[in-house]
Amino acid sequence: MRTFAALALVLVGSVAGVAATDPKLLLLEQKLGGFADAEYATAVERTLGEFESRTGVLLRPADLRRCGLKLSAEGGAGLSTPKPLVRAVTAALMRRGFAQQSITLCDAKPDNLRQAGFLPPLTTQSQQFEGFPVQAWENLAPAWAGESQLRYENQVMPRPGSQNVPWGDARVSVLPKTLVDEVDFWINLPVLSDSKALGVHGALAAASLGNMANAERFLDNPFNASKAAVEVCAIPKLAKRNVLTLLSLERYQVLGGPGFDASWCRSEKTLLGSANPVIIDFIGLQKINAGRAASGVATIHPEPPIFTAANAGEIRLGTCRPADITLVRLPAP
Repeated sequence: MRTFAALALVLVGSVAGVAATDPKLLLLEQKLGGFADAEYATAVERTLGEFESRTGVLLRPADLRRCGLKLSAEGGAGLSTPKPLVRAVTAALMRRGFAQQSITLCDAKPDNLRQAGFLPPLTTQSQQFEGFPVQAWENLAPAWAGESQLRYENQVMPRPGSQNVPWGDARVSVLPKTLVDEVDFWINLPVLSDSKALGVHGALAAASLGNMANAERFLDNPFNASKAAVEVCAIPKLAKRNVLTLLSLERYQVLGGPGFDASWCRSEKTLLGSANPVIIDFIGLQKINAGRAASGVATIHPEPPIFTAANAGEIRLGTCRPADITLVRLPAP
């Protein structure tokens, strides 16, 4: 099994070399001075600026003049995308020319978004977070299900007793039209935990199973979960607009995820950024296993199959081979 230590050793040596031009071969590690708004603001601006200068990918309005931020709220208030990170990214995007109403915050389930504090308690209240529009895919999926490009079909059926889906076919999950058709790009803001279904519940999970309606049916079967996650992440119109993942390690969970369990949460003043979700999750696996080992709990072994599946056949979501990646370490401000 590949290890984080080996990855770090190779990447540290590559920083002094030629800067990566392929966004999926670049990994940014930004140290945080702390978890307050001001500290996130500085760290995020430095990370986005470094990403833009090294890749040539500009995080600015294009034809649609809209962008999306994919939140992760499955863990409710205890384990969700940090609000200071959201504030920092939205502020950075507005400095680059986006209007406030053109930056959409989104996730699959409205109840999770409410519990995490991204939606107000009542549906009669404005569905915004601090002035930014918030969308929940479950609310919008019935209207989108008729579009063939938004239907992800898989023979896995929902758990017994699950409510029937409004579009009539329980083998169909619905992709987010907003991120497929209606934004210039979207940024993934996952949280990190372990997962029975995928091994690591991070960037790939947030961009796939956490990014469509009727995805719970995959969570009880690791083989089908990995297959579905990789296939959804590889859908061209969804994938090409996912330009960046930013993962804060302010709070991550090493056991019992993706549901929140405070006793298994750990924290590190680090922000990771890459266009490659596979390397983000690979490092996440090392963090989870280190936390488990320190607590005397069995590590995740062998390596979860999603890492092999992410680069199998015609699918190429991003490498996690140490020799392929350029790591740029940015010190704390």
